Amino acid sequence: MGNEPVKIIKIGFAVLLTLALLYVARTNSRGQPEYISHSANGITFEMTSVPKTMEKGLAKIYLKIEGVSDTNLIPVIRTSKFGQDATTKIHKYRLVPLVLEDTAQALYRADLSAGIKGGRQYYYFEVRDKVGGRRAIFTSEENQPFVLKYIGHVPQLVLISHIFFIFASVFMITLASLESLLVLRGNGNMARTMKLFLWATLFMFLGCYPIGFAMNSYAFGTVWEGVPFGTDATDNKTQLIFVYLLFMLLAGLKSLTSGKVGRNAFSPSVIGGFGVGAFFVQLAVNLVPHSIQFDPTATYIFCYGFIFVMTAIYAVGLLLSRGKNISAPKA
Repeated sequence: MGNEPVKIIKIGFAVLLTLALLYVARTNSRGQPEYISHSANGITFEMTSVPKTMEKGLAKIYLKIEGVSDTNLIPVIRTSKFGQDATTKIHKYRLVPLVLEDTAQALYRADLSAGIKGGRQYYYFEVRDKVGGRRAIFTSEENQPFVLKYIGHVPQLVLISHIFFIFASVFMITLASLESLLVLRGNGNMARTMKLFLWATLFMFLGCYPIGFAMNSYAFGTVWEGVPFGTDATDNKTQLIFVYLLFMLLAGLKSLTSGKVGRNAFSPSVIGGFGVGAFFVQLAVNLVPHSIQFDPTATYIFCYGFIFVMTAIYAVGLLLSRGKNISAPKA
């Protein structure tokens, strides 16, 4: 009974940290609408972005443009054509005049037809004069277009299951990291810690692979775009956490199996340190904006490099542990 208040405090703290991490991941997502404004040559653009829309639907993008009272100025949207992608020079996009939605509010509208799920359309805005001169341009970044992704309908059961298992895995990693802190200090229970990491690994596997496959299939028409099959940052983020969790299970295999299978690759204090590190790996991954995309070559180098480093650390630990009786400290 004496340990009950401590357990409740640890669980409560883990819940708070889990909610904080998920909030960071949510607000850091580039897949959410966001307010954007830009001014150039006395012309101001204001818009709430539309990053995604349902496949085969119609996306309505509203844009406030001030400073175009001159009748010689024409606000337009430049959108990618069929066959054009992120590598296409934006000056090759087609030009379509914007619809004036509300004169008093200087509000304009662009209607973009969506294709099948998994596709995307690139666009940006310009204000041009009647002789074709460009007076102002509004892009996502320096000469980078906005992106409209086409997504499919995801069944509620798949979506809720994915959210549940991701939340459960983040919670278990956080709780396991708190237990690892006690192991690092020399008064923790290795068996309990490793069991928490086992649950975290199982939840992460279910949420990111079988259910993640279903999510990708319904939403984007693909199964998995993590390394080695693709360079999608979202899939790779969860995969890197899964790799780290596998490393933790192998590093403390003897404690996980109550000494029946294998051996621990490191001393309890070192495993405790790696266990605390699991929280910071998770934090670092969640700080990377959701839906962001990196250079494919850099993505492959980083992901394979991470896997190689974790494998090398485990191999070295396993080699050095030969002949040593590395076991868990007494609880």
